[in-house]
Amino acid sequence: MDLNPDVSWSESEAGLSHYFSMAEHLFHAGKKTEAVPLYRYVIENEQDVQNQQYILSQFRLFQALIGIGSKENKEALLRFESHYTYLPDDIKLDALLQMANVYYTMGNWDKVESYADELRTLAKSIYDKQREDKTKYQNLQTKRPLVVYYGQGYLLKGIALTMQDRCEEAKGYVLEYSDLGWFEFLDEVGRKEVEKFRIWGKANMYSLELKTGNQTIIPEYLNYLEEYPNELLPGALNLVESANKYGFSVDVILDDLCQKISIMDSSITSITGTQLFHFWYEKASYSFKKVQMVNGINDLLHALYIAQKIRYYSGFERCVSLFSKQIQYASEQQKANYRNLLEGVSEL
Repeated sequence: MDLNPDVSWSESEAGLSHYFSMAEHLFHAGKKTEAVPLYRYVIENEQDVQNQQYILSQFRLFQALIGIGSKENKEALLRFESHYTYLPDDIKLDALLQMANVYYTMGNWDKVESYADELRTLAKSIYDKQREDKTKYQNLQTKRPLVVYYGQGYLLKGIALTMQDRCEEAKGYVLEYSDLGWFEFLDEVGRKEVEKFRIWGKANMYSLELKTGNQTIIPEYLNYLEEYPNELLPGALNLVESANKYGFSVDVILDDLCQKISIMDSSITSITGTQLFHFWYEKASYSFKKVQMVNGINDLLHALYIAQKIRYYSGFERCVSLFSKQIQYASEQQKANYRNLLEGVSEL
C-alpha cells in the first residue's frame, strides 16, 4: 500500500483520520497485521500526545505487536510504555492489564505489582464515579466488564507477591478477589466473571498453602484440579515447585499430571508457554533429585523445546546449563535430540 509520505502536512492532516479509520476497521476485524502500517503512518505524521488518534494508534500498535516472543514483547513495551498515561481512563484499563500480563510473561514482578496497583486504583475510581452518578462512564470502551479489571488488579498483585515469596501478604489479596459479589452494575457476563474469580481464588489459596509447606491439602487440591481442568497447568506447577522446595514425594501424582500436560504442548500462548516451561524445568529438577536420570533428561528436553518455541532465551540458557551438568546420564538418542533442539530443527 502506498501511503504517500511526500504529501504536504496541510493535505495529509485530513488524510490521517482516513488512515486511522481504515486501521481501526482492520484491527477490529481481526486483521491486526494489515493495520500495523496504517497505525505507523498516523504515528509518524502526528506527534501530539494529546491527539486521540495518535495515542490510540500507539496503543493499537502495541496490541498488534505483542505475541509469544519475549524479545518482541519487550520491544513493544518499550515503544508504548511512555504513552499509556495519555489514554482515556476506560481504555487505559485495557492498556494496564495488557502491560501487566506482558511483564508477567517476562517474570518482572516489580512491574507486574506496580501496574496491578495502578489497575486496581483506576478501576475502583471509575466504579466509585459510576455509583455517584450512574450516567458517568455509562458506556465504557473496554473489552471486558469493569469488575474484571478490578479483580485482575488484585489477582496480579497476589501473583506478584507470591512470586517474591511474600505468601502471607498475598493471601489478603486473594481473599479480596475471591468474593466480588458485592460489585454493582453486574450483568450476566459480569456475574460469570465474578464466579471465575471465586474459582481462581480457591485455587490460589491452595497454592499458597502448598508454598508454605502444607502438604495435607494435596488430596483436596487434586480433587479441585479434577473439577476445574483449566487450572491443571498452574496447579501442577505449584505442586512440583512445592515438592522440590519441601521434599514432598509425589511421583505417582506427577506421572498422571505429566500425561495430561503433554497434550498442552501443541497449543502454546505466551502465558501457558511460560508456565509449561517452568513446569517441565521444575519436573526435571524433581526427577534429578529422585535420581530418575532418564526421566530428568526427557523433562529437560521438554523444557528446552518450550523455551525455543516461545523464544524464552533466559529459560533456554538455563536448560543448556543444566543439561551440561547432567550430560553423562543422557543416552545417545537424548543427546541427538538435544543437538537438534539447539539447531532449531527438531520437534519432540
